[in-house]
Amino acid sequence: MEQWYSCQYNQVDHIEKVFHFKKYAIAVAFANMVAGIAELHIHHPRLTIEWGKTTVAWGTHKSDEGSGVLAIDKILAKKTDELYACLTIK
Repeated sequence: MEQWYSCQYNQVDHIEKVFHFKKYAIAVAFANMVAGIAELHIHHPRLTIEWGKTTVAWGTHKSDEGSGVLAIDKILAKKTDELYACLTIK
């Protein structure tokens, strides 16, 4: 499985990972499930959906703790990995 890698969006550090799927509809469904996790935590990732893959980037733009890759981003990245691992159809 691919690892999370560092990147920047709007000059803010993020961690990003590409998740691969055999069907576009599954990539969309995965993005929706990640969106559900995001809503529960009121912390929203950058999501890019393409044929056969969904790219997820977690990063904090502004908070009392600062910006960049914070503990919450790492926690949500782990939850994203766990969600992907639970899918039986990739």
